[in-house]
Amino acid sequence: MKFTPIGVLASALLLSACGSDSDNDSEQVTRAQVESHFANMAHAMVEDSLTAASNLKTAVNTLLATPSDDNLTAAKAAYKSLRLPYQQFEITRFDVANNHVTTGDNGPGSDGGLANVDDWEGQVNAWPLDEALIDYVDGNYRGEVPVAGTSINIINATSGDLSGAIDANFLMGLNEFADNGANVATGIHAIEFLLWGQDQSTGAGNLGTGERPVSDYAADASCTSGATINASADICIRRGQYLTAVTELLVSDLSDMEVEWNVDSTGLTLRSDFIQRGDGLERVLDSMGDMAIGELASERMSVAILLNSTEDEHDCFSDLTHVAIYGNALGVIDAYLGSYTRLDGSQLTGASISDLVKQNDASADTHIRGLLATVDAEFQDIQAAAADGKTFDMLVGSADDSIVKEAIVALDALNVPFSSDVASALNVSLQGIDEGTCPVGSAAAGECIDYIAE
Repeated sequence: MKFTPIGVLASALLLSACGSDSDNDSEQVTRAQVESHFANMAHAMVEDSLTAASNLKTAVNTLLATPSDDNLTAAKAAYKSLRLPYQQFEITRFDVANNHVTTGDNGPGSDGGLANVDDWEGQVNAWPLDEALIDYVDGNYRGEVPVAGTSINIINATSGDLSGAIDANFLMGLNEFADNGANVATGIHAIEFLLWGQDQSTGAGNLGTGERPVSDYAADASCTSGATINASADICIRRGQYLTAVTELLVSDLSDMEVEWNVDSTGLTLRSDFIQRGDGLERVLDSMGDMAIGELASERMSVAILLNSTEDEHDCFSDLTHVAIYGNALGVIDAYLGSYTRLDGSQLTGASISDLVKQNDASADTHIRGLLATVDAEFQDIQAAAADGKTFDMLVGSADDSIVKEAIVALDALNVPFSSDVASALNVSLQGIDEGTCPVGSAAAGECIDYIAE
């Protein structure tokens, strides 16, 4: 399958955001049409994520069957292809937090399936991840919760709770091991670490990703494990079992979620619940605010800048944070404009929130579309910096961190228009936007910095 480069996606986005009016201008769109189209976009996003994860599984199988630098590079490329569609799909989160999903015995998945996106997502994309739980790390780093009587990591453990046979159930049982949320054993970032290894590029310049050698997967005398050369082949076999299990679990989880949003699925699903509850529009709007302000601007960007911490970048092993955060920004833009660019380059378009707002307040819609175009432009600057060799971790703590700060400010500028202008134009009642742990512009108790003043 041909994957669309980020630059092509950006060009399509800017044409949509700043070009001619939408196809729906000639007739009025309804709330029901907007909700139905959003559900179609959600399904397309998770379907593309599943396709990319399945491609990743194939690449992992090839790597483990024939460990080589080329096959490791191919697996890393497959990982990268997954990041953009999945990060856009995260716009479906915040359902429980905003009371926009039916839970309990009568909710979607009450027969043993999925109950909501928020709870499910933790097994798929939990972050940050303490790599010391999973595999070898630098000798000076002991992890967040060294456990007495066990090895520091699962793969090299020979006894104790961490030494069991590695399969999906074992890994699921180790999530938040020792009651620590950073002990993440499953999901996308566990795969990332297993492919790249610990990123030890620190200090001035901070250039480079993790440098896991392909010999870490050599199931013979050439097996390596950190500083140990010619390690026991059992270690490399165990590492391969982990990578296989965690990748297969990811495919399984995405398969389950694809069913939940598929229009052809029967019974009460997340899609049918979204359509039938009567608050689907409010759910999308609340999620847009929480994703743009609290999650992306605060947790995934501001915290790293504030603390001068590359450990707080989203994809810290692969240095693909610029791709991940751009996917989140696109998810917000997708939700408002009703347009999603698929993995094959085709576009899914339809009735949008923008159409609804324009019908009631054309000036508000023009203003918001302009703000979203600014968001995209600022994130394009982050993409350009990465293409020029300055990835997100290199921007942290550098004179160039203004590139990130400007994107944060652009996201924060959506706060009032989302929570007030859109709500007024559509005559809906929204939840207060979660501004996260580091609201932009707040200097209370010295916890945050004023990005606009710097």
